[in-house]
Amino acid sequence: MSLYDEYEIKECNLIAGFQCNCRSKNEVFHRLMQPYLTLLYKRCVYKIKDRTAAEDLVQDILIKVYKALPTYRHDALFKTWLYKITDNVCYTFLSRKYNHNIITLTVMDNLAVVNDRNVNLEIDFNKIIPRLSINEQEIINLRFYKDFSLNEISNILQITISACKMRLYRALQSLSILII
Repeated sequence: MSLYDEYEIKECNLIAGFQCNCRSKNEVFHRLMQPYLTLLYKRCVYKIKDRTAAEDLVQDILIKVYKALPTYRHDALFKTWLYKITDNVCYTFLSRKYNHNIITLTVMDNLAVVNDRNVNLEIDFNKIIPRLSINEQEIINLRFYKDFSLNEISNILQITISACKMRLYRALQSLSILII
């Protein structure tokens, strides 16, 4: 058993301990989140380019994680789940900073009627998207999952509109190559 496997088992035990509403819930949460604090902070700084605001956002992220942790289902790695929450908090911050309304779309959760073909297509995209670069994943997420306009994306990413268009074009090109 590798060191990573041992840590993952310890992490799963901490999550289970938190979810069972034990008396030392806050201590368990502290032990669970301690290794991730620096990573979350660095990710926020990378996304929003503001160190002071990043510190506040990490606190918001910890609150969201604390509230959402009882419903965590181990469908993805815990670190991936944390990064998704972090990204969403950062995007919300940036959209408020630029006075834009956020439109959130959950791809599979809010679909009323889904046939097998759509489910298979969604599963395929979930396998393909992680094979793209971080920048490509980010712009596809903002454009198609968050439904931001190109102007909003350029403000959020702090790039010009032409750079935004080019980045989206290249991401779609990479995606089409992976699909074929």
